Amino acid sequence: MKTTTTLLKFYDKDTLKNIAAVLSLKPKKIVYLYDKGMTDLSGFRSLGKCFQRNLPGLKIDIYAVDILSVGEISRTAIRIIEKEGVDGCSMELTGGSELMMVAGYKAAAAMGIPLLYTDLVGHRILDLSNDQEVCPVSILTLEDFLDAKGACLMGESHQAPEVERYDAILKMAKFLFRHLSEWKTTCSFLQVVAASQPPQERRINSKETVTMKNGKKVSVDGRILREFEKNGFITGLVFADGRVRFSFCSLEEKGYCINYGVWLELYVYVAAAKSGAFADVKLGTMIDWDAYDGVAIAGNEIDVILMENSLPIFISCKLRDADTAAINELLVAKKRLGGWFSKGVIVTFSMEKRENTGTYKRAKELGLELLDAEDILAEDFADRLVEAIQGHDLVSLKWKSV
Repeated sequence: MKTTTTLLKFYDKDTLKNIAAVLSLKPKKIVYLYDKGMTDLSGFRSLGKCFQRNLPGLKIDIYAVDILSVGEISRTAIRIIEKEGVDGCSMELTGGSELMMVAGYKAAAAMGIPLLYTDLVGHRILDLSNDQEVCPVSILTLEDFLDAKGACLMGESHQAPEVERYDAILKMAKFLFRHLSEWKTTCSFLQVVAASQPPQERRINSKETVTMKNGKKVSVDGRILREFEKNGFITGLVFADGRVRFSFCSLEEKGYCINYGVWLELYVYVAAAKSGAFADVKLGTMIDWDAYDGVAIAGNEIDVILMENSLPIFISCKLRDADTAAINELLVAKKRLGGWFSKGVIVTFSMEKRENTGTYKRAKELGLELLDAEDILAEDFADRLVEAIQGHDLVSLKWKSV
C-alpha cells in the first residue's frame, strides 16, 4: 500500500476513534466529514492541539454532511478525493454512523483508493482489500486523550513518591490496612495538630490527646508513629510527660501522614508502577474538562490513571465500602475521557466481591472491575491488579447492557 498523505475519515464522539489512525498513519493532511447537526465545533480545535504536539504541520479540513444521506456523503467524499488527488488518498472507516461507513466505502471503491479500518482492541490498522495489517496503532499517552477531548491536567492532589520510596510506602500501607481503627484516630490527631501550625512546619510537639472541632478527643497511637519512623516518614520520635515530639521527614511525607485515604491510592499507584505492565501512571490527577473556557476548575479528581496499550484505565480507591455514588463517579469519568475504549477499576477496602454484594454486582453490570480487601491484603496484590485490568475484555462488553 502507498503512503497515505491525505486521510479521509468520519468524526466520532469517541476520542480514540478520532485520533488513533491519524497518529499512527501520520498523514500530511486529515479531512473529517461530520454531522451537519453539530453546532459546537470546538472538538476540532481540541483535535488540532493533540495533532500539532505529535505531528507538527498537519493540516485539518472539515466538511459537514447529512449523515442520513448516503448519496450526499459519498458525493462529498468523491469531491474531496478529486480535489486532493487520488494518489496518496486513503479512506479510514472507523467512526461515524453506519450510513457514513456505507457511503465511505462507496466513494473509496468508486475512486479506487485504499479502504482502511482501525482495530482498536487488536491495536492494528487493516487494509480492507486484503485484511492485511498496514501498521500497528501508535502508543498513545494520557495527554493525547486530554488534548483531543479539550481537557487539561490541573496537577495532582498528591505528589507521586520517588521510586526509592516505593517499598517503604508498601510496607507502611499494609501496616495501616491491618490497623485501620488506630490509623483513623491517629490521622485525626495529626490533622488537628497540623491545622494549628503553618503549612510549611514539619515539627510536631503536642499533647498525646487533642480535641477535635466537634469536641471529641482523639489520641495518637504509638505503634503507628513508630512504624512511620521505621519506614522513614518521621524522625526524632519521643514520648515524654504526656507529650509527643517528632518531625516529618519532608512536606511530601507530611501530606501522606495527615491524609487517611491516600494510603490506598499510594498502594495502588506503587503496585501499578512497580508491575512494569503499564505506562503513564499518575496519582491523584485533577482534570479541567474545558480547557478553553478561561476558567480553571477541576471537574474530577481521579485517584489513579494509567495507560495500557494506548487505552486509559481509571482507578477509584476507597478505604471503606464502595457505594453507588463511587460507581457512578468512576463511570462518568471513564466515559467522558476514554469512551467505550477505556477501563474502570474500583479498589475498595471491603468484602464486596467476596460477599457478592449488590454493589459488586452493579459494578460488574456496568463493566467495571472491583478489587476488595481480600485482594488488597494479598501478597500478590500487584498481580491481581494487572490481571483485573488485562483480563477486562472490552469485546465482551459489546453485548452487555451498560
